[in-house]
Amino acid sequence: MKHLRSSILLSLLLLAGGVFARPQLNNLDIRVVLSKNGDARITETRQMTIDSEGTECYVVIGNLNGSELRDFAVSDESGYEFNNIGQWDIDRSRGWKAGKCGIVTKHDGYELCWGLGESGDRTYVTSYTVTDLLRSYSDADGFNYMFVAEGMSPSPQHVKLTIVAEDSTQFSSDNAAIWAFRYYGDVNFSDGAIVAESSEPFTSRSAMIVMSRFDKGVFDPAMIGDGTFEQMKERAFEGSDYNREGNSKAEKFFLLFFLLFFFVLPLLLFIGYLIYLWREHRKVTKDLLWYRDIPYEGNLQQSNDVLNAYKYFGADYNNLLSACILKLINDGAISIDQSVNEKGKTRQNFVIHELKDADERPQLLRMVHKIFRDAAGNDTILEPKELRSWMTSRYNQSYTDSFIQTLHSKTSIYQYRNEIDEVRKLFGLKKFLKEFTLLDERSLGEVKLWKDYMIYATLFGIADRVIAEMKKINPEYFNMDKIAQQMADETTLPMIYSTMHNSTSRAAMSKAEREARAMGRGGSASWGGGGGFSGGGFGGGVR
Repeated sequence: MKHLRSSILLSLLLLAGGVFARPQLNNLDIRVVLSKNGDARITETRQMTIDSEGTECYVVIGNLNGSELRDFAVSDESGYEFNNIGQWDIDRSRGWKAGKCGIVTKHDGYELCWGLGESGDRTYVTSYTVTDLLRSYSDADGFNYMFVAEGMSPSPQHVKLTIVAEDSTQFSSDNAAIWAFRYYGDVNFSDGAIVAESSEPFTSRSAMIVMSRFDKGVFDPAMIGDGTFEQMKERAFEGSDYNREGNSKAEKFFLLFFLLFFFVLPLLLFIGYLIYLWREHRKVTKDLLWYRDIPYEGNLQQSNDVLNAYKYFGADYNNLLSACILKLINDGAISIDQSVNEKGKTRQNFVIHELKDADERPQLLRMVHKIFRDAAGNDTILEPKELRSWMTSRYNQSYTDSFIQTLHSKTSIYQYRNEIDEVRKLFGLKKFLKEFTLLDERSLGEVKLWKDYMIYATLFGIADRVIAEMKKINPEYFNMDKIAQQMADETTLPMIYSTMHNSTSRAAMSKAEREARAMGRGGSASWGGGGGFSGGGFGGGVR
């Protein structure tokens, strides 16, 4: 009986081995060398694990639209060059196909075939030329080509495509633009080449389509394409996640106009702007008095817009985010509570509550609260890792994009020319807080504003100094007022500040990268889109 059980177990293991031990395509490396006339020499290196299944490998190449395929060759890891027999018979045995390669001609293209030969870890190097892969259009030269077909079996675990020029021309965003479709990964300019690489294993629905545009003069294609490159790009963008910001003809003409005709004028305009800015500063700061109330009805973003408008260089939004967090604490929408963990240690919890009268609050404040609330989840306790995860999630991308756009509001100093009195109140409050230690009297009314002062000191970037002076003046205030105590917290708040600032910066960079990739400067590939491609098709692999 014991021997019977062992025999059954062995049989099941062998059966399982037969089921799961399939051929594998571990890595596919493709190198494309573009000739001046638009022809492409393509070399594909496949690192595979071969078993007893199947008799041959094959590559599907269709949709050539007038291009031809030439000079097909195959070699293996030993350097042995397969015998090209021309027309291929897919029904022959594995033994007969070993060491041979050939082509199956179909009504819409070709199948490039070669024998598997022996089992084990194998490397097959195939090379062939596709004529007129790159074509001339009235507005640019380029191509939209499927280099890896959909439905390959086995699907490649990793794909890397490198495109270079035969004459060593260096590709960059200065003379080319690139987009990629139908796989998870990136396409970028790297060391003068175009490099597309997958970040996840391919599935049966994956493919690798790369579209490239080149300035006139980089190549001299022999074949003229149908329509314009812009029309081909618009078709490829259908169903993709590439947006079209910054691609209008008006914007391109505007940019070209500046590049061609304005060299000295921008410098003169910049100097003039600095002089204008200095004069506007003088209007605001000359004989400036303290202002002890809260300007702009407590709208933090409006106040931050004024501060940014009067800066000589750059704009700051981190202080605004920190001030919004303090504002939410002051309004009871956030609290810092203590709890004891399993080890008996006290920990500070960042707890999210309802934002009262939310509809009446400024949009930015509502958005910060929503991010915190959604990231905290059902337990309402917000942890830094939860906030980071929420803001980097692809599922929340649309909302984070809207948040970044709302946060980075743009204002001009010119629009405040009729609001000098209100602007002086804001800068007067800043002067008052910076010179807080010079006060001789602290009326009861001022103490009631201390929490607002802490918020605005944070907005001005002087919170540490102001709060320290407040504690010297009235230490009992922070002991008796729990909200004030939480707003002056020196352990939990900096951690949340830092997490929010970093997450927002990453979200802003991600948004900028996605806008840049839509203009053809590289970046992640689009899973959808890519229509109108040449080459490729469906199928390929081992059969």
